[in-house]
Amino acid sequence: MEDMSDVTSAVEAADLGSNPIVSKLDSLSIPHTTYAHTLCMTADELVANVPLAGDNEGHTKNLFLRDKKHGLFLVTAATDAAVNTKELGKMLGLQGKTNLRMADEAILLEKLGCRKGCVGPLSMANNAEKDVTLVVDESLLKLSRVHSHPLRNDASTSMAPADLMKFLKEIGVEPTLLEFGKKGDEPPAPAKGDKDKPKIPPKPAGAKKSVNKDKKTTKKGETQLALKWKKSENFAMW
Repeated sequence: MEDMSDVTSAVEAADLGSNPIVSKLDSLSIPHTTYAHTLCMTADELVANVPLAGDNEGHTKNLFLRDKKHGLFLVTAATDAAVNTKELGKMLGLQGKTNLRMADEAILLEKLGCRKGCVGPLSMANNAEKDVTLVVDESLLKLSRVHSHPLRNDASTSMAPADLMKFLKEIGVEPTLLEFGKKGDEPPAPAKGDKDKPKIPPKPAGAKKSVNKDKKTTKKGETQLALKWKKSENFAMW
């Protein structure tokens, strides 16, 4: 990884040195590098505007979700992860009906002390009530460095995955680890209206409709068998 000492000094001079996350990491003697970059509101903007030096490093994308029954969840995943909120409840083993949706920014500010676009796993340090469940993409733990925001989206903090996990343990957070697929790997969604449509197996080639010859109808309400009986009956009467 390239030497970031100069940009780190610039960041500190720009008031990141007093950032509560940076201060917390320093107080716990957890190795990290915090650097300034272009303000980015989304993970896609980070990937496009903040290239990383190492081949095995990655930014994160973060979803702050709310379910009326099951509470609040912060999902931290790789930028190319396919996170399906409709399937997430099943992956987490949540019981009953789930409806995970993006939480309002006001709740984000109240619970994690940051605004939209600035959230990340480090913001869990602000969750004093411990009422937010952190969900971490397992693929992030295979990287050499994980980059995430220290409560602001014009800077990122780079850490080894083991140091990130150590930080979470020190602040009393035990994340739930899930394995997400990659974008493009998920199966195509069924066409609208086909979901509950019964599957009818095709008929074998050359198959013909079976006909019961004894019950073949020749007249309304009559069969050949019935007609034979009537003929015999009429012959006896004559």
